[in-house]
Amino acid sequence: MIRAVLLDKRKIRIEESDPPEIERGKAVIQVTSNGICGGDMRLYSGKGRVEKPIVRGHEFAGIIKALGSKTRKLRVGMKVVINPALYCGKCYYCRKSMEHLCEKMKVFGGAIDGGMQEELLVPLESIIPLEDSFDLTYGPLIEPTAFAFHVVNQTHSSNVVVIGLGTIGLLVQQVCKLNKNRVISLDVEDYPMTLSRQLGSDLVLSIKDSDRKEKIEDFLKDEKVDVVFDNVCTPSTLDFATSIVKNHGRVVLVGIPSANIELDKSLMNRELQIIFKWLYRRKDFNEAVDHILNSTIQYKPLLSKIFPLRDARDAFEYKLNNPVIKVVLKHG
Repeated sequence: MIRAVLLDKRKIRIEESDPPEIERGKAVIQVTSNGICGGDMRLYSGKGRVEKPIVRGHEFAGIIKALGSKTRKLRVGMKVVINPALYCGKCYYCRKSMEHLCEKMKVFGGAIDGGMQEELLVPLESIIPLEDSFDLTYGPLIEPTAFAFHVVNQTHSSNVVVIGLGTIGLLVQQVCKLNKNRVISLDVEDYPMTLSRQLGSDLVLSIKDSDRKEKIEDFLKDEKVDVVFDNVCTPSTLDFATSIVKNHGRVVLVGIPSANIELDKSLMNRELQIIFKWLYRRKDFNEAVDHILNSTIQYKPLLSKIFPLRDARDAFEYKLNNPVIKVVLKHG
């Protein structure tokens, strides 16, 4: 089988490897598709450090090739998606149903090799069945949808602002709309702003618009911004987020900051709630699967381009140099 190994900044090697051998309690997954995420791009572009050669990929789906244990839920040949977060199930947080904060967590494509390879050994509890009719090309969009559900969580019937309209931002926007929120979306590129309008945002603005704050205030009239979801997390977006949210409002940091965050101490007087979000719980992932299969989340418009696994470097370069949403590697 082949796999794409990230070696260093803008260096990917396609190499042959022995297929995995089946183990008890696990399954061999024939990976059919894998998405390239922002974290992958951060390492590829050199904004993050590649500590050692690794097979990236935590957004992937495929078909069960072999089962190491009998199970009623799974069968060979079944289409599945993988929850890439491997929880220990025993630590304090796992016992408290906060497994996304597991003290011993490992993630496919991070601490262990991920889905940018043709076959992968996966624990049975990480495998979620999909319908036979589901097009696995879109399987990589389930994992970021799970994150979006975890991010939005209990935000209902509020005025929300979504900053940054990549895959996560556009999914956060959609989950917000499912929860009866009024959504104002901002980005710098025309393409994601056009998609945002098509996906139902109530107001779409350019983050470069010098009158953006006034336009938001005019749109809301006598109401205020309850929650801001910052999917970019730069000093400028965070400053903007804290400037437009109401007193005692919430600013949810969704993106991964490239450096330490500094906050103006005057924010204390406004009782702002600054909240970080990380990964997802099993229930978030299962909810994402249900909404994708029922098409209550519009996922197909988010897929921008498909590349074969052998052309992984071309796919990374394409995503690096074009204003696209989700780029997928198709295997086989």
